[in-house]
Amino acid sequence: MGRVGRGFGAVGFVGALLAGTVSAAVAQTDPVSGCDGWQMDTVAQNLGDLENLETDGHGGFYVSPLNGHKIYDIDAAGVVTVIPDDAAASAMGLQRDGTTLYIIGNLADGTGVQALDTETGAITKVSGLFGNGLLRLPNGDLLTTWLGYESLPPAGVSIYHHDTGAVQANWSPVPRAEGLTLSADGSTIYTDDIITGLIYRIPVADPVHWTTVGRLDGLFPGDDDLTISQAGTLYVAAHIKGSIDRVDPATGATCSIATGFSPGWTGPSSVRIGPDGDNWALYVTAFDGTFRRLRPPPGVDLTPTTAG
Repeated sequence: MGRVGRGFGAVGFVGALLAGTVSAAVAQTDPVSGCDGWQMDTVAQNLGDLENLETDGHGGFYVSPLNGHKIYDIDAAGVVTVIPDDAAASAMGLQRDGTTLYIIGNLADGTGVQALDTETGAITKVSGLFGNGLLRLPNGDLLTTWLGYESLPPAGVSIYHHDTGAVQANWSPVPRAEGLTLSADGSTIYTDDIITGLIYRIPVADPVHWTTVGRLDGLFPGDDDLTISQAGTLYVAAHIKGSIDRVDPATGATCSIATGFSPGWTGPSSVRIGPDGDNWALYVTAFDGTFRRLRPPPGVDLTPTTAG
């Protein structure tokens, strides 16, 4: 959802440290269960700086490279094709509703949010909103995050109201929000702070009153994106630490389930739950151009949500 080194950068990180935001981390409890025994394999590689992903509804994924001017469709066998996306210069976030793929571009592209008909290739401009993350709510509204750089301040989580076309910046004024995911019951949004490693909970009915539910370990984990299972467990891509972490939002307990990624600027950028035959697995994009699959150990329920 946006490499730290290409936006906020080291200056912003040092500023956060000086401001003491990292020291405000939530106390950790015992690690959550289901941390060990995950198996990772490569689905596809050499795809450029992979930024985001979304299920394609056919057992595969849409995957976007940063500044790649294309969107890949990777099927269950790892076969890669390119779908029409001439107007999507840099797909920072992807969300699918049936055959419509919503795409959010960054500030430099000036493309805003677009809707791509994956059957016809037709592209429609939805909104001028730009950002790092994108989430479609069940009612059709779109949420975006903006970390803040290029002389513009952070915009927290903003909302596009689909019925009126109105945009409300800082709908939830969380600091340095990146990824977005929605709880199974549709009542709660989770986002992450790429600088401090904090995980935030946002009530949909009262987005101004957000709270902190936990923090990834390490001085600068670089939370970049996250997803949630039907059971309510969060999975977070930490691209600076080079790991996928499992978080229990009820207790704040965390653990790393996979650490075999390249740490630093080439680490994991996004994570989603998707089909793996008759089972479910985590799928991960990384800035090293590799698309990977993480299969859970026995007893871990990876059933995805249907809330959004």
